[in-house]
Amino acid sequence: MSSSRPTFFGLQDKARRKSIWLIGASFVLLWFAANVVAFVGFIGNTNCTYDSYGYETCDSSFVMNYQILAITAVIVVVYLWIAYMVSGRAALSLAGAKLADGPEYQRLRNVVEEMATAAGVPVPKTYVVDDPSHNAFATGRNPEHAAVTVTRGLLETMNRAELTGVVAHEIGHIKNRDISVTTLAVLTVGAIAVLADLSMRIAFVVMATGRRGNSKEAGARAGVALIAFLISFVLYIFALPAALILRAALSRQRETLADASAVQYTRDPSGLRSALEKLEADTTSPAQVSTATAHLWIDHPKPARAVQRGMLSGLLDTHPPIAQRIAILRQMEGLGPTTPV
Repeated sequence: MSSSRPTFFGLQDKARRKSIWLIGASFVLLWFAANVVAFVGFIGNTNCTYDSYGYETCDSSFVMNYQILAITAVIVVVYLWIAYMVSGRAALSLAGAKLADGPEYQRLRNVVEEMATAAGVPVPKTYVVDDPSHNAFATGRNPEHAAVTVTRGLLETMNRAELTGVVAHEIGHIKNRDISVTTLAVLTVGAIAVLADLSMRIAFVVMATGRRGNSKEAGARAGVALIAFLISFVLYIFALPAALILRAALSRQRETLADASAVQYTRDPSGLRSALEKLEADTTSPAQVSTATAHLWIDHPKPARAVQRGMLSGLLDTHPPIAQRIAILRQMEGLGPTTPV
């Protein structure tokens, strides 16, 4: 029986392997989308001739637009870099988090320090969201610029062992650089949306200037506009949903990895398991929740989860079912599905 129990090291290795494949697939998809947009051409004049009256006549051709290729690359890189740098502060601001610097938060700060020491990472800043719901999240682009945030409701509901399990889960995200990984996945989705919008705008610009030149040029420009519209359609209908599915799958793997890391740091799966059981029973959701940051919370905010559950049978869920997470932790404790705790 004991040999069939999952181990935190085994779960971590499995989650990391799957994450590598999902990250690779996300970047391949972005590379594909960028190259598709870069192949939008422009009308060039070639084989120009002059008649006896000196009038110029040129054939139009569809050629590779290296200017668009360069502009597309710059837009994507700048977008990813800026969004990546400000993502941590943005998440805290969107949640309405405040520094936990009062004496009433001493227990929380102690637990954060203990778990950071156990994980071997710098002690992150500690924040609290004044909200009655039970939830928590970690943010920051690296362990040196990280923060752990919990809601007031979670602090009031969890005992020390349960709070330790939750904090260890969030420290696991920091140790494994999950915030950076999932942020890049989110930004990849955003970049593909930007590329689709760019392609659509190119089509409109080409159409707006299509009346210039001779009839051959006008016809060629109409063809370019049609191609740009088709590229935008492909990105919106196929590439963007695929990126969303990859992002959600990656987020689910990182949640599993954080659960396993929490058990490694605490050496006690019961604390996190008991905390997740309370989170499962909780029906509230943070008042200030954004779709862009919903994947960060330890328990996916209830309204967002309800919307996603009806789409593609959970393919867009950023968290594994909480009951599944509890079941894995119970197995690690040696408890059966119905064994009393």
